[in-house]
Amino acid sequence: MFVLSLVGWHVMAQESLPQWAKDLVRLNPGVIDSVVLMPVYEEDLQKAKMTMDDIFTTSYMIYYHQPRKHSEPDGEQFALRATMTVYDNIDPLQAVNQVYIGGYALPELWREEPDICFAQGAEPGGEIVERYLGNYIFPEYRYFQYSAPKKCYEKLEDLSSEEAAEDFHNLFEALKKVLKGKWAISGGSKGGEAALLQHAFHPEDADAFVPYVAPFFNTTRDTTMQHYWLTTGWNKEYRDMLMGILRTFTARMENIYPLYQKLCMHYKFPESKIYSYYLSNAPHFGFAEHANSDTAGLREALNFNSGMMYKYNVKDYNDSVYAIMLIDNSFRMTYFSERLAVLRGVQNNYVPSVDPMPRMMRHQPRGVTEAEWWGNDSIGMNEQGYEYQSKVELGYYDLRFDDIVGAEAAPGWNKAYKQYVGNLRDFYNPYYKDFPFDGSLYEKAVTTTKNATKPIIFIYGEDDPWTGAAMKDEYINGTNVRKFILPAQNHSAGFASDTDKAKCNAIRAMLDDVFGPPQGIESVSGESAVENSGQGIKIMQDGQLFILLNGKRYSMLGQPIE
Repeated sequence: MFVLSLVGWHVMAQESLPQWAKDLVRLNPGVIDSVVLMPVYEEDLQKAKMTMDDIFTTSYMIYYHQPRKHSEPDGEQFALRATMTVYDNIDPLQAVNQVYIGGYALPELWREEPDICFAQGAEPGGEIVERYLGNYIFPEYRYFQYSAPKKCYEKLEDLSSEEAAEDFHNLFEALKKVLKGKWAISGGSKGGEAALLQHAFHPEDADAFVPYVAPFFNTTRDTTMQHYWLTTGWNKEYRDMLMGILRTFTARMENIYPLYQKLCMHYKFPESKIYSYYLSNAPHFGFAEHANSDTAGLREALNFNSGMMYKYNVKDYNDSVYAIMLIDNSFRMTYFSERLAVLRGVQNNYVPSVDPMPRMMRHQPRGVTEAEWWGNDSIGMNEQGYEYQSKVELGYYDLRFDDIVGAEAAPGWNKAYKQYVGNLRDFYNPYYKDFPFDGSLYEKAVTTTKNATKPIIFIYGEDDPWTGAAMKDEYINGTNVRKFILPAQNHSAGFASDTDKAKCNAIRAMLDDVFGPPQGIESVSGESAVENSGQGIKIMQDGQLFILLNGKRYSMLGQPIE
């Protein structure tokens, strides 16, 4: 069955679909439910300060029927979503195909920016496709958002890495009937784990595998990330500052907790969970922010804080300031004035600002409807699916309380925390606490990596706590399997950064050995580059090689050409 659904000002008729999309449906009867053109909306262009002249890609949404259990192919089905972005002037049938697995729902970015964002705004996830001007394929992970059976949470055992690998394998096999170029399977963080596990279950699916910033655990009590977090990355001054904050949360808990509780109750947090929130969030404070920050960004945040405190006559980092930082889980106190007003009781009728719900899909999804998804998900599957997988097969990191706060911690705190030592998430999500962990998936991943015949390139950031749980050196053979830790990079590490040119060029060389010489450039830089520099296309005119970017020509060094 073939269905075309279009909304908005950029409307095309069914006949306007390219032949490859029609062939995709024709060659996969009963499997591909629909191929939907993703239109570009005027409001999105205005928001991104772009025009149609800036767009040289087209995006599609593909829905692929999958069985809930692959061992029961005739059983219950659901529609797996995937986006696919192609360059308008490149033959998609022969182009390199980069799969990027996020490991969760499709990113919200596509609801907020033009649909071309998958090819042009998915850094670092899109750096491979930018290098080779290929097709960018982003599949949604099963049981997340719209790629889920109805009431999927009633059979959690079907949310497994093996079932997901079979989903992706089926999708790739269908696409390969029309897309004849080479394949790279990549992914970031949990998606990086999924990319490597795709190799473990189906090494024939790709010509190379590129897991980005992927942690690998063989327990739910792994402390390697904590050790790395407290000893590596940033600089010593900021690490010491972080430790001081963590110890303050415990040493002054009697003073800070009532203020934190007041904020939580004002913002309607579940009253019964506020204490456990504090116990879990305080030693965890700054963990994710460290992963996505750098020294310059942190320095700017601290300067911002100083300005805000001066403006509202707050003399130092007092208990109120710490409570505000903790509820926002951020060094940068963006909402300082609002939170301070609540604590001071100045605005008794103050109504907190609420982030709007994400804009819903502007075309009708196949499979579960939005009402079914948001109305039936009784345990928050879209947020908690990873919690289940981490407890049963992927493993998880743990934070050792004593290592963070030392012996001077408040006695009541110490006793309460130790009741839950083993998995931080058990504080506020006891639903998954008693699921048994099975380490066989980890063993399969490392064994197939060590014996890999296909190239596998692991990319990590030196400033990223997750690098503490990187694939261990004993499974890296150094020839077709290599690991790169890039300095001054975090949880968004990528070779286009060139923070270590030798390492980044080594990554490029491994990719070029598989996919041939690059067809595009990763970026145009330099004083003469356009303000919104991005992907350029190499063109040959009058015997000379140029870069075409946003309708203008540049030399190979990024110099504009009249």
